[in-house]
Amino acid sequence: MDISVIVPSYNSRATIERSLGALVSQETELRHEIICIDSSTDGTGELIAERFPQVELLRSTKRLYPGDARNLGIARAKGGLLGFTDADCIAKPDWIAAVGRAHASPHPVIGGAVGNANPESYVGWGYYFTEFNQWMPGGKAGFMEDIPTCCLSMKREVYEQFGPFIEGTYCSDTVFNWRLAEAGTQPWYDPAIRVDHLNPTAFLETLLHEPMHGRAFATVRAREKQLSRGKLLTYSLLAPLLPPLLYARAAGRALKRRGTFPRFLATTPVVLSAITAWSVGEFAGYLSHALKPGRR
Repeated sequence: MDISVIVPSYNSRATIERSLGALVSQETELRHEIICIDSSTDGTGELIAERFPQVELLRSTKRLYPGDARNLGIARAKGGLLGFTDADCIAKPDWIAAVGRAHASPHPVIGGAVGNANPESYVGWGYYFTEFNQWMPGGKAGFMEDIPTCCLSMKREVYEQFGPFIEGTYCSDTVFNWRLAEAGTQPWYDPAIRVDHLNPTAFLETLLHEPMHGRAFATVRAREKQLSRGKLLTYSLLAPLLPPLLYARAAGRALKRRGTFPRFLATTPVVLSAITAWSVGEFAGYLSHALKPGRR
């Protein structure tokens, strides 16, 4: 087996057919397997079993976060390469082939571009610019500090050295990238590898998602970096500066992508709202950890 593709799934009935459909129809000569780890309560597991018998389905009655699911999938995987994507992502037809070509290089961890699978949705564009502005298609190949597991791959020995993914929370891929950085390694970005992300198209859904994601980031940062109470309080006080800072970064990245900046400007109300919601969650995460008894 050349590559094992790991797909965590939780209540993804609305997107899983497009996601797995893209994977089972890949244009590649590489020997590969697709492993989906599902802990849904909305019938997603039954749908996968019925429509995709060629996919190895691991089912859990316990709610699994992405890191938990990926660890289970890797334990069953046979490939020397591990490829990761998500149940709300649509891999390009040559995704597996592109991953295989990229790993002919010495780079042990390689990620790719994330496009927008909802180009017809105004809110979808706003969410996309908020979450994925670092990995928009059209960028140059090179090292990056962080590449998400919706479009990431690694040689198995890297996972054995730096894994497993942390469990019971979101942002497990962020922590994995931190571990790589501490060892002097960074993931390589190859824009020839691409998935398109199916974004929320409802404004309320976006606003509810972002604080949760921001709080999860603050929580794992506080824990993994062992931040002192002083640092946590400092980060809490600086949280109001995050919206303009994050917006400026996103705008700068959009400027570098031909034809993207006008659409970015048009979705500014959604982007700023989402970034502000993220910042509120990050503020709450830092403050809650700073106020815990025994924190120094």
